[in-house]
Amino acid sequence: MLKNLFSSFLLIASANFTFAQTNLFNGGTDITVDLGAIVYVDGHIINEVSGFVHNKGDIYLTRDWTNREPSGCLDPTTGTVILDGATTQTITGTQSTTFNNLDCRQGSKKILNINTYVGGSTGVLMLKSSPFDLNSKIVIVTNAAPAAITRTTGYIISESEAPPTGNGYGIVDWKLGNSGAGKNYTYPFGTTTGTYIPFLFNVKTAGVQNGVGSLSVSTYPTSTTANPNNRPLPTNVSNLIDLSVSLDVSNICADRYWITDAFNYNSNPAADIIFTYRDSEWDNSGGSNNLLLEDSLRAWRWSGNQWENPPVGIDNPTMNQVTVTGASFFSQWTLLGDEPLPPPPCGEFFLPNAFSPNADGRNDLFRPRSICIRDINFIIYNRWGNPVFESTDVAKGWDGNTPEGEKANPGVYVYVLKATLNDGSLIDQKGTVTLVK
Repeated sequence: MLKNLFSSFLLIASANFTFAQTNLFNGGTDITVDLGAIVYVDGHIINEVSGFVHNKGDIYLTRDWTNREPSGCLDPTTGTVILDGATTQTITGTQSTTFNNLDCRQGSKKILNINTYVGGSTGVLMLKSSPFDLNSKIVIVTNAAPAAITRTTGYIISESEAPPTGNGYGIVDWKLGNSGAGKNYTYPFGTTTGTYIPFLFNVKTAGVQNGVGSLSVSTYPTSTTANPNNRPLPTNVSNLIDLSVSLDVSNICADRYWITDAFNYNSNPAADIIFTYRDSEWDNSGGSNNLLLEDSLRAWRWSGNQWENPPVGIDNPTMNQVTVTGASFFSQWTLLGDEPLPPPPCGEFFLPNAFSPNADGRNDLFRPRSICIRDINFIIYNRWGNPVFESTDVAKGWDGNTPEGEKANPGVYVYVLKATLNDGSLIDQKGTVTLVK
């Protein structure tokens, strides 16, 4: 481990020079990396209080970056730090770091453990093929150019569930400033499983700043097992009630939220914004109780105390995107569909009057024939009034065996059945069935 113990230390002075070290520990001195120089650290870089790295070259490291100096450690507008580890790397410490260029390589996950600044005035967050996990922290992008974040197959993981279930979602706060028409920004979000779901912000009219204007965006999916659906709600959102019908509309909302906020504007920028979702977030393939048509999805915005109607935007099912034109209000968003689809036709409810449980694959079970029984209470009695079969499982039928596991005698049996269908219809039926060999 290299420890710097002097008040000023010139680590690299000449161009095209490579310095390799297991770990680099700056105990509180100045380190200078000249323009064109390369520093390679096969390990951690740890910068203590009063430690400064004046970097105009390239610093490679394969393990974690740790900073404890309040100034941010690095000169904010020069040099490149390259996270070159083949395994997970973290940016951590007690104080935020201010990177100019931050280059994420090797396809390994990079994790924020502290809020982090990237971009200087012309610097870039380069994702290459690496997932960049915000871990409920904030990355502040200070370069206003749309090219301040680049990627090949990498992406930013913003998602983690909102409190109280989760520890909060990570945020990309991009200092867009007074960027005007034609500036198209991509917040390159991806899911924890690697699906690319970018949020696009295509400026139509510049905002009027009262400081350095910025747009922060985050997103997370909701639990498909929650009841009601689409929970947990974003922070400061209290319900999913559509006031036009005075109903909770959880089962016609996509299972994802986007949280947007504009800062330091007297007049917000106006833009076309594009929300990207996954199929499993609108249909029920992910286990939710959603019941809607995809091309009916529209963007639905929380106004501060209620959801704003009507929903806006146009869905593109091919791209899995909803586009809203000319948006200038920013808060929490989700996607809302039309009224629920009608339940599929149940057809005739039918119980056979005989069955033959002889394992020939035909008519071996006695059970009701219907594709949409929601719940059931089904009991079968023998001629002496003793139950030989009971079930509340809609998929289960009587196989002709007694509760003791013995084959029941051929003959006539009495059944009592009560059931509810998906359309709400009630079935209350008694009758007989003949068991034949």
